[in-house]
Amino acid sequence: MGARKVLFVCYGNLCRSPMAAGFFNALLPGASIVAESAGMAAMDGTPPSLLAVLEMKRRGIDISRHRARNISSVDLPDFETVIALDREVATLFWTAFPDNRDLRIWNIPDPYGGSAGGYQQAADLIRVQVEELIRGVI
Repeated sequence: MGARKVLFVCYGNLCRSPMAAGFFNALLPGASIVAESAGMAAMDGTPPSLLAVLEMKRRGIDISRHRARNISSVDLPDFETVIALDREVATLFWTAFPDNRDLRIWNIPDPYGGSAGGYQQAADLIRVQVEELIRGVI
């Protein structure tokens, strides 16, 4: 049996969802559960936001090799948990996958296009949510 999997979903798969997957996998190295990420409107192959990379590097986590992938290329049944990073993303998810109602929703503001402080705030919020998630899935 393969590893258990969690999927984090944001809009472009450039900031929040790669940060969430980065935190999750860093906090559970070598675990039998791993996190991946995708975006509702992601352009496959796009590198993450530089400010997201820098914020995570500041926290000792390297997401620089991440490349965006669109949710359309994800096999959703492979994931035991799917998390939308905000309500707008959840609405887009349910529009694309109306039969998939099992979705958790977080409320993480999108820092894309904003200041380094916005990325720091998003990372702080994401880390708290990821830590709570880990307590619930392990």
